[in-house]
Amino acid sequence: MKKNNAEIVLIDNYINHEVYQFSGRQLVPIRTRTNDQPRYVDTRNDHWEWFDGGIKFSIDWTALNLSPGFIPIAKGYLSYSLEKNAPRTSVAIVQFLKRFSTLPLSKIFPWSENEILNQLSLWFDDRQMVIVFRRLYDWGLGQGIYGFNTRVNLLIAEVKTIKVQANSRVFLGQIGLSEFEEINLIQRISTGYNLASNSWRDNLPNIILHLGFELGLRSIQYHALDVADFEEVKPNDISFFTIWLPMAKKIGEQRPQRRPRKISNDLGLKLKLYILKLQEAFGETIEPLFVDRRGNRLSVERIATILKGEHVAANIRHEGQVSMLLRHHLGQGLADQGAPAEMIAELLGHNSTIAAQAYVAATPNIAKIKSKALGKSEPYKRIMAALLTGDVVKKDDVNKNSHVHGIVNMTYIGGIGSCALPSPTCCPYNPVYSCYTCKKFHPFVDGPHGEVKLALQDEAQYFLDAAEQVEGSLEYNRAVTQHERTIFAVNATIDYCKKEVL
Repeated sequence: MKKNNAEIVLIDNYINHEVYQFSGRQLVPIRTRTNDQPRYVDTRNDHWEWFDGGIKFSIDWTALNLSPGFIPIAKGYLSYSLEKNAPRTSVAIVQFLKRFSTLPLSKIFPWSENEILNQLSLWFDDRQMVIVFRRLYDWGLGQGIYGFNTRVNLLIAEVKTIKVQANSRVFLGQIGLSEFEEINLIQRISTGYNLASNSWRDNLPNIILHLGFELGLRSIQYHALDVADFEEVKPNDISFFTIWLPMAKKIGEQRPQRRPRKISNDLGLKLKLYILKLQEAFGETIEPLFVDRRGNRLSVERIATILKGEHVAANIRHEGQVSMLLRHHLGQGLADQGAPAEMIAELLGHNSTIAAQAYVAATPNIAKIKSKALGKSEPYKRIMAALLTGDVVKKDDVNKNSHVHGIVNMTYIGGIGSCALPSPTCCPYNPVYSCYTCKKFHPFVDGPHGEVKLALQDEAQYFLDAAEQVEGSLEYNRAVTQHERTIFAVNATIDYCKKEVL
């Protein structure tokens, strides 16, 4: 391929300048989550390897078809990333280099402005490649390496890729657990634990599931937990249990900081007995909390497999979601109960409230609560129809002394039905509000049930508006709950009366 004059000048200038040589640390310190994994990456040979989450990662420089001028730069950038970022972040660079080595651009260095922009345009649908290249180029410019310049760096920063919705993974995870799945999961947590077992291995899967349900751990957090992270406090002979949870994504930490998380007494007692049996098997000096049969710390892959098996046993099947399913469920559950984004971010160990705000913004359960309160939920209508009041009667067939009347939302409503209580008996409940869910009440086929429904809905809307002003009170507002049941019962009565007329 014939080169233009600008490219020829670029190559001539490169030849006349000092070529970058990788002269980083021979042993690069990396961020380690546990004491039983190597803390350094040996960069003295062409094969680098490191561990994270019990998984080995590596790069073989001789297997990459890169320009001799670019290899030292790639080594320098990867070395920098290994020291400054989480080990997993550096894996993205390795994946980039492997793919980059198959491209024509990898065979030359330095690159011209046109060559870079042309390649970036081909990565429009590959956001990850653009991000890694952008960071690599910015690092090279900061190091003063010849072949990197400010103009090109600014152009790279302006390159557009396919748009990705902020926190799209959070929104994709909004399916969470259905009510029936949550019931199945709780039953699995309760019945899947074998109290009579003398083996720590038998109850390990159940404890992992229970811990994920209460705290929404990432797989890497399970992996990093130690026996010493479990704590029991007994003030006044009452046990309280705490897990000192390693934070997975806190920026700027060489070793993960740990934060206390209270757990239920049920889970605390399970863990206490599990640790005793674990120490019987491997000695009191055993460090990891979750291990395999040889006493080695469980990898994130093995933990995911165990969690997946527990989900299947609980009849929960969500493709591609294991530990994240429980995290989404916890985060969304907190948001649905009115928890602020700051609290959700803290409990889930996020660096910012951006993801937590996504949970708060996607609170479909609030809409369900309002729908139920105003009598618009079809499933709930069917349930209330099955619990309908007494038989429908005609007004003219009933003694006026047994007619029911009362005030709803400051409006007098009478002649809705009759009460089957003996004549001198005084009903202890609020008339109209309690009648439609009472077996002693016999609605009139031509009674003003529509007026009752409208009055109840207006009053329910007032309570909804008032409850929304108090954070977290909507779901558990007793006035709202009472009105939703009554409105559904009135709806069922109206439908029943229509059938009687027909």
